[in-house]
Amino acid sequence: MPRRFLEWWNRHQRLADALLATVACVYLLIEVPYYEQPIADLDRVPLSFWGDLLAYASLAWRRRNTVAVLALVWALWLLSGRWDIWTEWNASWAELSTPTALMFMSYTAGRWSSSRWAGLFIIATLLPVAPVTVQQVFGPDTLPFPLPAVPTPLLVTSFALCSGAWGLGRLRRSESEAITRGEESRVQAVLAEERIRIARELHDIVAHNVSAMVIHSDGAAAALLDQDLDEAGQAVDAIGASGRATLRELRLLLGLLRDAPMAPQPSIDAIKDLAERLPMEVRLHVSGQVREAPPALGLAAYRIVQEALTNTLKHAGKGAKADVSLRYAEDGLHIQITDDGGGRIRRRAGSLSWSGSGQGLVGMRERAAMLGGTVQVTSPPPGGFQVEATLPWT
Repeated sequence: MPRRFLEWWNRHQRLADALLATVACVYLLIEVPYYEQPIADLDRVPLSFWGDLLAYASLAWRRRNTVAVLALVWALWLLSGRWDIWTEWNASWAELSTPTALMFMSYTAGRWSSSRWAGLFIIATLLPVAPVTVQQVFGPDTLPFPLPAVPTPLLVTSFALCSGAWGLGRLRRSESEAITRGEESRVQAVLAEERIRIARELHDIVAHNVSAMVIHSDGAAAALLDQDLDEAGQAVDAIGASGRATLRELRLLLGLLRDAPMAPQPSIDAIKDLAERLPMEVRLHVSGQVREAPPALGLAAYRIVQEALTNTLKHAGKGAKADVSLRYAEDGLHIQITDDGGGRIRRRAGSLSWSGSGQGLVGMRERAAMLGGTVQVTSPPPGGFQVEATLPWT
């Protein structure tokens, strides 16, 4: 249950942050534990309460505008005069006060932001040390304004707490980046191996078909010398058939080589193995009367499913879930791939594309077009991607 909750939390970041801010604000409005009077008596509500409420309401934007929210919370903390984060958090952490929010935002800055401004605000938690130290050394009347009676060591402890929270966030960020780099390295290794396999397959196709064409041309030449027009015509027809087959296979292979495929010339049956091999949950649904598909159609179906699932894995992460539907109909094979909402979407010239170069979508459409089929990509609510392809049997 906690793992599923964390996966949901990471997939729906905006909704999760808004939910966090709402729960915190509702808690503050109901409890107000540091104020003894009813909340309805607004004239007697201390300003610190409104500062706390604003600090926690801003958490709804903590990952979208991390530095701005950190700056706001830091300013509210400085104005509140409750600079001793250790005492505030350790003695009455359930109050959800601004010092607690500052420590939480320090972790958020380390986890989700690489801006230098975040570090500057962490260092700025030492700002109250100077005037408090001056007042302690030279007397309470040294400064023209009163300051809270907070010992300097406790202020340094507050800095240590914020720095520790920021460091913990940086550690989590480094672990996540290391996992991503490892996955990318493994993918690149697989792609490099597949390029070698395709080069071998290209050699086999060219060698076989060109050899057949040479043999048929020799036969046609011999038949013409013998004035056997029927045999010569059959040889010419065979040369044409071999040439057309070679062109079709070369177009497929060259397109696949550009997109770096994961397996040499697979078919529809290999989709099940692909779904089981990927490091994410893929549910495969097959309907209609299953029939044997031509090799070119089976290869195109596999590549379309592979490209869609690969994009889901790259942009939504291995915690994403996807559904693959194969429907055998009279007019062709209907394919639908839907993920559950982790993909990032960009609109470009009125069309949808995954964040990136967009070659994946182009490749899928080209494969379908070579067989007279179509590919459509949409973003159904509440998000994610849906790829629908139709590949006719003929």
